Amino acid sequence: MRILLVLFKEEEISISKLYKKTRINYKKLEKDLELLEDKHIVDIIKGDKSKIIRLNYSNPKVIILKNLFEELENI
Repeated sequence: MRILLVLFKEEEISISKLYKKTRINYKKLEKDLELLEDKHIVDIIKGDKSKIIRLNYSNPKVIILKNLFEELENI
């Protein structure tokens, strides 16, 4: 959940910055991101030395999640 909260605020972020913001164990973070990628929630763009994570807005579930998070912030 922390991963998604950060991604909804940042839109796109490097895995190292995501790690710093979430403080999730790095190996667990990578595993969770792979799961989210398998479910087409995030896209992982792999560069030479880094990975960029961004939400996959072509998945309708991502839009639903974003709307839910926005509503929860307004409570």
